Amino acid sequence: MVKKLFCLFLCVILSVTVFCGCDSPEDAYIYFELTAQPDTLDPQTAETEQELLIVKNIFEGLLRKDEEGNIVCGAAADFHKDGLVYTFNIREDAVWSNGEKLTAYDFEYGFQRAVEPSTKSPFVSRLFAIKGAEQINASEADISTLGVKAVDEKTLQITLISEDTHFENTLTTSVAMPCNRVFFEDTSGKYGLLSETILCNGSYEITRWRKDPFGIRLYRNENYRGNFVSNNAAVFLTCDEDETPLQRLKKNSVDMAFIETAEKSEAENSGLTVKEFENICWVMTISNQFSYNVRKSFAMLVNGDIYSAGLPEGYTVAASIYPSIFGDNSFINGTVVYNADAAKEIFSQEIVNFENGKFPSDVVLYYYDDGYVKNAVTNIVGHWQNNLSAFINIEAVSDSELLLSELTEPTYSFAIFPVSAESSEVAEYLKKFGVSYNGEELYDLQEKILKNINTIPLFFQNTNIAYSDSLDNVIFDYGNGYIDFSFLIKYE
Repeated sequence: MVKKLFCLFLCVILSVTVFCGCDSPEDAYIYFELTAQPDTLDPQTAETEQELLIVKNIFEGLLRKDEEGNIVCGAAADFHKDGLVYTFNIREDAVWSNGEKLTAYDFEYGFQRAVEPSTKSPFVSRLFAIKGAEQINASEADISTLGVKAVDEKTLQITLISEDTHFENTLTTSVAMPCNRVFFEDTSGKYGLLSETILCNGSYEITRWRKDPFGIRLYRNENYRGNFVSNNAAVFLTCDEDETPLQRLKKNSVDMAFIETAEKSEAENSGLTVKEFENICWVMTISNQFSYNVRKSFAMLVNGDIYSAGLPEGYTVAASIYPSIFGDNSFINGTVVYNADAAKEIFSQEIVNFENGKFPSDVVLYYYDDGYVKNAVTNIVGHWQNNLSAFINIEAVSDSELLLSELTEPTYSFAIFPVSAESSEVAEYLKKFGVSYNGEELYDLQEKILKNINTIPLFFQNTNIAYSDSLDNVIFDYGNGYIDFSFLIKYE
């Protein structure tokens, strides 16, 4: 009788386990709210936070990062380095999401696409340590000279021109992902633009990409046999136009989202956890249509005390052009010291050079309107008006990308906009300012950038990701898509 009761008890337990399996973390669906829709999921051309986030999870490079942030093998089973030559052996069980074998030729073609100038890969400079990469990208050499060769289906060799301590990390990023040449050519120019024109080899595969209303579904890639099988069943990505990401988080409509810097306290007060990365510097540019002394007089009237009162929570006055992700950013080399009396004196000497001895009334300052910085912009131009009697009109711009070229070729009289660091590679950030980085001291390069008073750092802003307490094992990787969803565990 006891044995029968015990067997009955076991049957009940097993039944409960089977019917409640949907509550286990590996069957969970995670919901992530984006702030903008991706334009492409082609890893060689992906650039925005949203695009890199998805690419990180549907593709796998030769190398990858584990939960501790260590660089380990991904699609490669192993590798070795002999001088400047890397040799990678592709995993025997590595396949694409359609079941087709993943080969060394797929990586060879991926690198070739990345360095081809027509691809316009935003992160191609990461590959310039590879033999021939920079010359090919500059249209100075043929693609056949690239130091990436598939020896056979499972063996890939990469030859560098010099040591690059960041190269193994580069192999974990989007620009180094594989590309199946036959599949790519069959998409007829639509590669990465539709769910059906994306072939995945990562922990997830994209099964649906709806544009209107927007929605992307990433399901566990059942053909993936690597060491990073997803802890959850799927990730659904949305981008609601009627509610903000924070509103949807507070309503438990989503589990995780990018939120605005100014919303951090509200998010934390709502029981959400917020991870922040200071990776944005807002700058002002002044064009050369004004003389050096005129630019100097305006710059001498720009000070954190003037505009900080107009900044929302989370925006901090910048002493340099470098956000804190690059380390020490306290140096002020090249910045102009605030001095209202001197600014007035210089401006009064220069005003005679303007028509009729008056500052033009049609000058416009264009600024990127993120919904939070208008008061700071107004405070700056108001201070100029009060001290110099220079009336500057302000006009909002809805796309910050339209203003980035002002850093190297200023065409607007004045502009204020954010400069983001998409990675922890300072060379990529400095390139936006038109400066090449070859290991120099950052404060010397800042002085070079600021010396002509065409650029003035104003304030820093963070990128913030908030998530609910239902998520565990949330691990961040700044500059490489932020989050590997395969690690995430969701508890109901």
